[in-house]
Amino acid sequence: MNYSTLCIGSLHNDIDQSLNPVAVLHWLKTGKKVAPPYYLHIYPGGVEIGWEAKTQLTCLNGEKTETHNWVYALKQLCDEAACDNNKAFGYIGFDACDSTQGFSPDKSTRFPLVQFFIPRHRIRIKNDAVEYIGTDCHLPEEIAQMPISQPDFRLPRISPCTEFSEDDFIHAVARAKQRMSYNLSKVVLSRYIGFDYDGDLLALFNSYCLQQKYTDAIFMDFGQVSAAIASPELLLQIDAGVLTANPLGGTRAAGENASENNLTEKSFLCDRKELAEHVLGLVQMLAELQPFCETDTLSVKKLLNITYQNNLMHLSSELKGCLKNGAHCIDAMLALFPSAMVSGVSKTEAIRCIRGIEPFPRGLYAGTAGWVSGSRDCRFSLTIRSLCKYGSRLFVQAGAGILAESEPAQENREVNLKISAMLASLRHLR
Repeated sequence: MNYSTLCIGSLHNDIDQSLNPVAVLHWLKTGKKVAPPYYLHIYPGGVEIGWEAKTQLTCLNGEKTETHNWVYALKQLCDEAACDNNKAFGYIGFDACDSTQGFSPDKSTRFPLVQFFIPRHRIRIKNDAVEYIGTDCHLPEEIAQMPISQPDFRLPRISPCTEFSEDDFIHAVARAKQRMSYNLSKVVLSRYIGFDYDGDLLALFNSYCLQQKYTDAIFMDFGQVSAAIASPELLLQIDAGVLTANPLGGTRAAGENASENNLTEKSFLCDRKELAEHVLGLVQMLAELQPFCETDTLSVKKLLNITYQNNLMHLSSELKGCLKNGAHCIDAMLALFPSAMVSGVSKTEAIRCIRGIEPFPRGLYAGTAGWVSGSRDCRFSLTIRSLCKYGSRLFVQAGAGILAESEPAQENREVNLKISAMLASLRHLR
């Protein structure tokens, strides 16, 4: 496949006005009949839309397979993408850590836990330039002529049809506290609400994700499974071998004004439980990444900063290092997977605890989505603050880190804070 690269100047001085990425994808879906798989990825400094699989990888769809088989297949896809000056985009569901089949939380739908594809067509919007990489010689001119107005999405009011209730979650937290030991110092438990919804997730991506403060905003559709993600947390980026991770752990409600936030920040940084929740996960991540980094390059560049996501504030740290020669970015990413910030410490005991206490699969939630190209370039973010759709059922889900000193009702309030914006976008107000 020979790819041509054409640049299109913006129609106006402001690229955001000339080419809204949601409008572009909506136009591609309706006018060009783009079908799954496709994605829209908004990241620091740019936007990318990719569609039509040149090569697609589907794994852990009920087949009996050893872990190394699908990991090897994913690495091969990475190499193919790099040889084509392209990337492989996709997701890994949380349950890939110990399962061979994906299920929605209510077990009504099954889906592959791992899916990636190399797109035949990509549109990149960066600064004041729009770049098309693909084989449709007419598409750049068509994009330049497309309407620039925002699609008129109509969002229905929907009601929940299935959930893991607040009372059930509070009881689960109490049970988890009883299981704390030398080998289990932190576990992240979650709660979900499910809705019957057969509409387009792009409307919800527009109404929810783009109104949040995010590290990566991702809309992806693989047919049976799709998601609108406003991820605040970078799991791992490797850029030409330079490694970055940005774990978040510890949550407080943001205040109504700067004065309130200042007081909350001071108490936040003196809260032993919140600090321990963050540091426990951070130390585990350092240990997981160390074998894949050159000697003496892995370090904590930022420690216990406070970052905001609309109505929330989180403790944030940043890890930096250099990928070891001969190491593969997929191996480094999977060493972190699933993140200690959404599973616990130790990870093995935390996952065992989750399986014993959460009576449902997590599906996409707390997994990862992103892209990879070759062995030294990737970007993956956590699938949290996400609206995940399996078949015709939509789920919102959020979790909280549980320690021995956790207060169950408070942990439930934290979960409510995290899901409130998602519920508001569904016009379902608690």
